[in-house]
Amino acid sequence: MGVTETDGDAATPQTTATEGAYSPGGIAGYYGAASPSGAGRDAALVALGRALAHRGAAEHRAERGRIGLVVRGSATAPASHTDRDGTVVVSAGVDPAAVADRYASGGVELLATLPTPWTAALLDPAREALVLVAAGAPLYYAPAAAGVDGLAFASEPAALVEAGLVSSAPDTERVVEFILTGGGEDGEATFFAGIRRLPAGQALIVDSTGAVTRSIDAVVPPVDGLAAARRALATGQRPAVRLGLGLPGAALAATAKNTPDVPASAVFSASFAPMDTTEDLYSGAVSAALGTTVHSVRVNADTLAADLPAFLRVQGEPVADLGEYVQYAVAKTAREGGADSLLDPTGAIAAYGLTVEATGKKPRREVAPTTLLAPTLAHARTTTGADGSPVAPPAAKAAARLAEARRTADRSAARLGIRIDTPFANPVADAGQGGASLRAALPAGAPGDVRTSAPVRDWLLRLKNRIYGTFLAESFVNRPWFHQQNVLVAFEDFIKGRNHDADLFWRIWCVEIWAQEFLDPKPEEKEPTRIKGPLEPNANKQLEITVSGERWIRFPIRTELFTSGDDYTRRITSYVSEFVDHVRADGSYLASFNGPWYLLVSEKIIAISQGRSYFIWDIEPSWWARTLAKFVVKTPYGIGLGSPWTMELAIREAGLPRILFAAGISAAGKAVGKRGLFYQVAGHSVRAIDGPTEYSVYPANVSAKLAPAHPDRVATKLKTTIAATLTDAGLPQLAQTLAGVVVIDANDIGRNVLGSDADRPEEFFENLFGDNPLGQGSEQTPLAVAVRVG
Repeated sequence: MGVTETDGDAATPQTTATEGAYSPGGIAGYYGAASPSGAGRDAALVALGRALAHRGAAEHRAERGRIGLVVRGSATAPASHTDRDGTVVVSAGVDPAAVADRYASGGVELLATLPTPWTAALLDPAREALVLVAAGAPLYYAPAAAGVDGLAFASEPAALVEAGLVSSAPDTERVVEFILTGGGEDGEATFFAGIRRLPAGQALIVDSTGAVTRSIDAVVPPVDGLAAARRALATGQRPAVRLGLGLPGAALAATAKNTPDVPASAVFSASFAPMDTTEDLYSGAVSAALGTTVHSVRVNADTLAADLPAFLRVQGEPVADLGEYVQYAVAKTAREGGADSLLDPTGAIAAYGLTVEATGKKPRREVAPTTLLAPTLAHARTTTGADGSPVAPPAAKAAARLAEARRTADRSAARLGIRIDTPFANPVADAGQGGASLRAALPAGAPGDVRTSAPVRDWLLRLKNRIYGTFLAESFVNRPWFHQQNVLVAFEDFIKGRNHDADLFWRIWCVEIWAQEFLDPKPEEKEPTRIKGPLEPNANKQLEITVSGERWIRFPIRTELFTSGDDYTRRITSYVSEFVDHVRADGSYLASFNGPWYLLVSEKIIAISQGRSYFIWDIEPSWWARTLAKFVVKTPYGIGLGSPWTMELAIREAGLPRILFAAGISAAGKAVGKRGLFYQVAGHSVRAIDGPTEYSVYPANVSAKLAPAHPDRVATKLKTTIAATLTDAGLPQLAQTLAGVVVIDANDIGRNVLGSDADRPEEFFENLFGDNPLGQGSEQTPLAVAVRVG
């Protein structure tokens, strides 16, 4: 059977590389079973090509027997070659004809003589073999790929997932290693359980007898970092340089300025302002020393929050160093400004063994990362010191850091369409000498300090509300990797300055966002949520309910958020007045208001306005609170007292003796099948304590609150004020038929009247709210007007 070769249709919207943009190239393919399923394999090859469309606008496919290959690359540079003996080579980063020539002359061993980095796949018809070569850059393969009945490979692991050839199931060991150390990038495991990495310097030969790995010794020898930078500058037409990391970025900018016969480079620097202005001062000093204009790019916590899901989509895997996001953001701006390449200092700290000077006070304690893992994972990975306390695992080795630097630069470049050169992301010849060669490149007056890649701690503190919300989310709770309670407590300590483990919390947050992007099922696209009208029910709720044979309508009233210190009486009165105007304008229900009507107020907005709601990082749980919270049964309807923060509020509200007594009575009651005794003893004010829930509107999603103070007085004042306002508005009849105001604590599993000035018993209003018409999530309807209609 001969080789079938076709040029694919590169018109793949959404992911195709932009015409004229940098195309790093990408390869993929399969080695299938003996009995081929032609249609399925054809579809797999097309899907792989589509998944790599961002790596090049031109596509070429080749198939023979069990083997299929696809390559994406530039339309102007060959990415595939067929030798006279029928061997087909597809490659990225190297001339495929050169690969075919070396292979024909001496097999895979001779391929080590080609300059790295590059990757290639060879279809060897004589041996009916697929040969994968990772020379200075990795490839990824799935040993058991669906649709091809065999092995599939690609330049990026996410391409195998997106092509539907392997599931997105995570590799727990790899995830845990990343959380604990930030390392693992230089091994064979990936974040996807069904995908392996073929490390740089390895070849994988697949034929009918199986698959074998062979070293080709094509590893990058130690390099002169600045010489590599000069070579990169010589290949660009519109080069740019990124300042960053202090000394390494300044050395690159100086090298770009002083290298003859290369185009002038635009210089870019990230600005971390307003939280951190020291990067601006550093870039200003470099600018003055070099006499060069530096273009500032705003990169901060807010841009990170906005970009993170898309950035992780680009990378396909979590990223340990936030500096690689900074690189991505600056490269994007440089590309938009017309640059076709970016010289970037990423990797310099690991390559040269540089030390960033520590700033700030030493924390009281550091977190043992294993304590944040799920117990089943933590036990086998915990080592202890002489005093018996857990010891943090060793940090990632330099090789892993450099491998991640190369990976992230490659994938960012492919998506952004700008070549990113990282001359320091390989072992350097003068490692361990304190960056002497870099310092020698600096002109007089240029700063030589080594700086962090990003102000991780400042950014996480800025985003603490968002991160707390992530750690409280149901998806985070259900991951098999985390001990949620320990994560929350440790993050609380981080916010309060008791530990400085910013990189650890970044990795945990990063893994969770990656998991949401790649592992969780995506909800179907829905129309934007429509804000309900003033006389409509909330979504999935009914206006009407029957109580004791009487038909009642409950009109939820939408409001803006309430905050501490609000004049809730004035605001609620205003919302009721607006509602009355809608009723009068509509006319459909106006006659019903000739009889008694009631206003029901969610206790949450009263408590918040009274300043009785607290961010959970402002609550200091006691030992008793942490201990008792462990025994509270969690429900999907709310956290209740099942967190240390809400339990602490309960202890403060009712006193520790009463809470302990209530807990004892509750335990005894459960033993004989009687439930609900805890709150009967602890009191209504404890029952009304609410904790943070992911489905609530900010700040309720990161807050815990007490019951409102003096709810009966609140109800009386509201009733008096609303009646007076209606009378002043010329509506005395409506003022007279206002029969009561009730402050109520309601959710999807129970109702409890906390305060009332009404002519009906509390039980009536609890039944009136039997289906929780205000809703449980983000409805923003804390008020309801109830009127009898039959």
